[in-house]
Amino acid sequence: MIRGANSVRTAGRAVSARAARHIWGATQQLDTLAIPLEVDSPAPPFVGATPTKITVLSNGLKVASSDLVAPCTTVGVYVDSGSVNDTISGTSHLLQHMAFKSTEGMSTIAMVRGAEAIGATASATSARETIVYQMDTLKEHVPEALDMLAETILAPKFLPWELKEVAQAVSIELEEFSKLKQMLVQEMAHPAAFGGSSPLGKPLMCPPRNLSAITPEVLASYVSERLTPDKLVVTAAGYDHDQLVSHAKAIFGGLAPGKPMATPPSNYEGGEMRTSADEDLTHFALAFKGCGWKDEALVPFCVLNTLMGGGSSFSAGGPGKGMYTRLYQNILNQHGYVQEASVFNAFYKETGLFGIYGAAPPEAMGILVSAVCDEFKKLSAAITDEELSRAKNQLKSSLLMNLEQRQILFEDIGRQVVTYGERVPAEKLVAQIDAVKASELTSLAAKMLKSPPSIVAYGDTTSVPRYDVIAKQFA
Repeated sequence: MIRGANSVRTAGRAVSARAARHIWGATQQLDTLAIPLEVDSPAPPFVGATPTKITVLSNGLKVASSDLVAPCTTVGVYVDSGSVNDTISGTSHLLQHMAFKSTEGMSTIAMVRGAEAIGATASATSARETIVYQMDTLKEHVPEALDMLAETILAPKFLPWELKEVAQAVSIELEEFSKLKQMLVQEMAHPAAFGGSSPLGKPLMCPPRNLSAITPEVLASYVSERLTPDKLVVTAAGYDHDQLVSHAKAIFGGLAPGKPMATPPSNYEGGEMRTSADEDLTHFALAFKGCGWKDEALVPFCVLNTLMGGGSSFSAGGPGKGMYTRLYQNILNQHGYVQEASVFNAFYKETGLFGIYGAAPPEAMGILVSAVCDEFKKLSAAITDEELSRAKNQLKSSLLMNLEQRQILFEDIGRQVVTYGERVPAEKLVAQIDAVKASELTSLAAKMLKSPPSIVAYGDTTSVPRYDVIAKQFA
């Protein structure tokens, strides 16, 4: 019986070996020890994105791209304009929603059918300083995608009935946004910090009162003034640069250069916004003057952001979840009543915001505000080598992992070229992260805390200390 069992096992191994040879196409077995360990693997090396190439056309339009060994492309147009340029607040927001609607050459139905015919998806987003139109499609259909992008950017019709439908959709979007308290409070921090009449203090989303004030004529005026070649960057991730330049010249090369239009500066002032609302939790934010995209402190501020971290009181935990960041360790883990505590960092061309958001029951707001103030003050006191190393490694991995995604690469190329006129390679950013020192961060924090605080409270605000009481803690 035992011999029979051994025979069965032997036969089984023989069958397994034959199956393996069949599956993997093996013709002989190699003694792995006969291959020196220092010999490189026969597998090809990892092939990432090619270096970003940038071409400037005669009318000022920029073309920027990196190619990828992949069958699909993300292609689009970055616009150097946003809500900071709205004459009526909400114009750029409605313009975003009017993307890929009827144009002089295509109806909305034709636009949708055209995208579906090439297997493409289309989207548009607006921010304070940029508007982005983009499409994801197969490489061979990039020319058709660029044609549709040009139609929606350069020749929109802004039909009244389509604008009315969009206004209704935006009204629903605003209702949903009001439920996202963290985003709402961070939005409120901008007029508190920069003043409601400054470009950065203008609302990012269209206020309900302006939905009927933004007419087709208002949108058309914005397009003619702001969507000019000198403010456009045709961007692609996963496409040959020379071909992209050729297509861009054919489609956009004939456009006349735009007139220079300066955006008034947004000076950081500090201030307060309180909104009473019937909420179970009170939402609070404390922010100070940060830095702009072009500031030398950009990378150190990013390290500070990662070091502070934070999140929700409920987390599945586990490695890589930021459980050892300061806001988790010192606020969420120490005060069970705090539901949210997280850092936020907003960069703009010339300035920025660095703040902490928190949420807790109204009766606990005094303690939460005190804890948030303490965390800011600790930043200028001491930062250990361990937490600095951890923050730098987390920031580097986040940067590099994100850039492996085609859509993120597209965003990075477009945003950097709009801001700098060039793209800083990831390797240089990693080196800058590695070079950050603890003393640099404490000095940066001390300088930041000298700016007037910006405070936001939403919900039952009666227990939130007065502005002057909070400001005195940093005097």
